[in-house]
Amino acid sequence: MKLAYMYATPEVAPARVTAIQGDAAACFARIRELGYDGVELLVRDPRAFDHALIERQLADAGLAMPAVCTGEVYGEDRLSLADPDPARRAETLDRMIAAMDLAVRFGAMVNVGRMRGRYMDGVERAQTEAWVTEGMQAAADARPETRIVLEPVNHQYANFLMGTAEAARFVRGLDRPNIGLMLDLAHITIEGEVHRESLAEAGDLFWHYHVCDSDRQAVGHGGWDIAAALNDLDATGYDGWITAEHFQVPDAQTAMEQSIRWLNRHYDKH
Repeated sequence: MKLAYMYATPEVAPARVTAIQGDAAACFARIRELGYDGVELLVRDPRAFDHALIERQLADAGLAMPAVCTGEVYGEDRLSLADPDPARRAETLDRMIAAMDLAVRFGAMVNVGRMRGRYMDGVERAQTEAWVTEGMQAAADARPETRIVLEPVNHQYANFLMGTAEAARFVRGLDRPNIGLMLDLAHITIEGEVHRESLAEAGDLFWHYHVCDSDRQAVGHGGWDIAAALNDLDATGYDGWITAEHFQVPDAQTAMEQSIRWLNRHYDKH
């Protein structure tokens, strides 16, 4: 199994995010030294940093880059494809396409989680769904060689496309071959879904996976049965990437070490 760790790119403000932050070259070197195979990039505005530089830094560290996560487009700037303001929807789409331009350098995917937006008071639900459909299809059509993965997001952070079955139906309705799903153990668990059933609901749309432990802790630091979840994952024949996405608690070094040690033990990697 290929294991990645989340890194927040330089334009993301210092914050309690589910990614390591700091000098890219130093972070990448440490991630590789610990035994991870890749780095997933958490971005806010992919136009704000040098794509060629980060590509060189990843290559120097011997790391792959499986996905670009757009969480802080919404988390920091509250931009989404469902914003009632057409200028803000257009800005969201511009950032999405910039993320796809970054991803194509690596053959990577682009995640759409909170950036899809929410149902809002005073806006018909059908209108919200239409805006998100339009934005997702526009991004897919603008860069058809790059895959997009929609992420079901639990009710603590979203009120739209929270469950796996609902998200799978939505993606199938988009009717674009480069749009699929990514699943996150945290969202599946918090929504009260049965993990193996969520994997089955996603079916052939399931392209990427995030893992953490309870309270968004490093793998093995919480109370969830991670082994059972990963056994479910293995039973599907999934051979893609698993990204450890969690808070850097008590600090980044300890969190990175804890997750890779647990995951390596589970997969008998040496």
